[in-house]
Amino acid sequence: MKKTLLCHFYNEEYMLPWFLNHHRQIFDHGVMIDYHSTDRSVEIIKEICPTWDIVTSRNQDFQADNIDTEVMDIERSIDGWKICLNVTELMIGDYSLMNDITNQQLLLPSMFYVDCDRQRTVDTSIPLYKQKTDGFDFWGSYTTARETSNFRERRARSLHNMPVQYPIPGRHYEEYNTRELVIFYYGWCPVDEQTLARKLQIQTQIPLIDRQRNWGFHHITNKETLEWRLEHEFIPRSRNLKEETEYYVNKHENISNIL
Repeated sequence: MKKTLLCHFYNEEYMLPWFLNHHRQIFDHGVMIDYHSTDRSVEIIKEICPTWDIVTSRNQDFQADNIDTEVMDIERSIDGWKICLNVTELMIGDYSLMNDITNQQLLLPSMFYVDCDRQRTVDTSIPLYKQKTDGFDFWGSYTTARETSNFRERRARSLHNMPVQYPIPGRHYEEYNTRELVIFYYGWCPVDEQTLARKLQIQTQIPLIDRQRNWGFHHITNKETLEWRLEHEFIPRSRNLKEETEYYVNKHENISNIL
């Protein structure tokens, strides 16, 4: 059964090489939705994934419900397995779950990676999961309360081969139904000048109606607040996830035996 990745992007030339080089090993095809980028994003996609489609978004800004509607409209024209991810997300794990059985929906939780060593620079030619392994998991280690807290920091994504209606703006789900295929989320790793700049640029694309609805509020911020959240909110909760990371990476590296 065909496997297709969807992703919407705006000026993501820094994160795109990690995203594309990882997912081109897994998916047969990709549909990249361009929100009117002004950097080298489009050129990078054409260089790394020359057969993937690049679609100019019909939306002029990041109004959350309009984004989801556009994604769902595109998905209706695609057969087989499909998932829509952000550029900061990597799907990784047991790809054999994408079998030939129809009418399935897999809800994938996220491993949330945190840059606890900002002095250690990263190389875009090396997978992030081989460079940074600190963060927190989705199931929590001690209490039910912590499990809920961890999961809600980055709720589930939908991988499906059936029509779906996204229930929450941003295409997230309130539960997951597998641990064997997950999302590695790198929205807070690495945290350097380039990633701070990409986080801050997003707020210029959030329309007034979403601000009034308090949607996307976490994007409306400044550099000092981002750095405070990293140091005081995320790093104290983090631990080394090397063992858990390697569990999923080993499944990924056996990809030739799975796909």
